Amino acid sequence: MMQGLIPRLLTGLSDDMSAMYLIVSGGERPQKDLLREHASKAAMVIAADKGALYCVESDVVPHLVVGDMDSVPEEVLVELSRHNVEMLCFAPEKDQTDTQIALGEAIGRGAQEIEIMAGTGDRLDHVLANVHLLYMALLAGLKAYMITNNQQIFLLEKNHVFRGMSGRTVSFLPFTQRVDGIRMKGFAYELHDAVMEIGNPYGVSNRIISEAASIYISNGVMLVIVSWRV
Repeated sequence: MMQGLIPRLLTGLSDDMSAMYLIVSGGERPQKDLLREHASKAAMVIAADKGALYCVESDVVPHLVVGDMDSVPEEVLVELSRHNVEMLCFAPEKDQTDTQIALGEAIGRGAQEIEIMAGTGDRLDHVLANVHLLYMALLAGLKAYMITNNQQIFLLEKNHVFRGMSGRTVSFLPFTQRVDGIRMKGFAYELHDAVMEIGNPYGVSNRIISEAASIYISNGVMLVIVSWRV
């Protein structure tokens, strides 16, 4: 049994009621301090199945738990029920992943920005599925990010400025068949009206060398992966 949790559990609801919703999935276990930090900034914390365990381990009470609950220990369910946490249970045989269900709930409940933690791990199929969920959020007009213990992953279809990240490694991969009109400034390898196409991953392992590095694309969607470790 997990003991001593009730007095220490923290709600993810922040005082400023920001429109960022945090989804905690069931992939690689996030660092506890990192999960607490992001939960404290979220207007709503949604745990997708095993993500409920990660929340409880990090002393965070999610506002909502969704999924088939096949990876949630019974003592965690009991603990969360004592806090009247909303739970939406689904049959294991379903057309959506637990994280996709969580994303749909976040969109439907008014999220303006979404962060997904524990969305990566050793199941490449799940990792790729979660990257596609970033596109689902993009189509809904929302900013969405996957946050790992050492990376930030997001999709880009227009322009972006990386501030205060000098020295960080960043990779750019085409998410659509073709990305046109790429202009990059403030990177070790800059581009001017360049094209990236699937099958030619030359945008891997670039490096930010400016306090305000920028990228602009005229058409297409780019997958961006920023590594926190220099």
